[in-house]
Amino acid sequence: MDCRAASAKIEAKADGLLPREEEAELVGHLAGCPACASEDAAISATGPALRALTGIRAMEKAPALDAMWTRVRAGIEESREERRRPSWIARWAWIPAAVALALLALLFYPAGTDRSPFHPSTFDVAVEDVESEVATVALVDKGEDLPRVIWIIEDAKT
Repeated sequence: MDCRAASAKIEAKADGLLPREEEAELVGHLAGCPACASEDAAISATGPALRALTGIRAMEKAPALDAMWTRVRAGIEESREERRRPSWIARWAWIPAAVALALLALLFYPAGTDRSPFHPSTFDVAVEDVESEVATVALVDKGEDLPRVIWIIEDAKT
């Protein structure tokens, strides 16, 4: 084996890509070639040195990484909270339901009545009110065929 082929095999060995049968051939060449043996030793020492450097850099960056993971966890929790809250559809779903109810009420409202529309000047209204320390109660009687209304107004003073 020549030194050029051995150099390629040394790099493949460092990457863990050299098959076992070729590794035995490379070991034979390294035993007889001090230049390739020193290249193999230098490349083989590079891996542990890089791992050590990576460990040192990881310890230097650990506080920043911890802070980043704290922000990521907070973002995940915030996202979960947003999914637990009802969506805008759920919050506003009552509007179409109210519109549908109003339309149904209009559809079934009796249209064939022989009464004319009410006007305030045509009312015969009798108002009785009772005031107390807590509230004012008013009874409004609009006549025989109209409903009786009771208003209770709480005083804001108390």
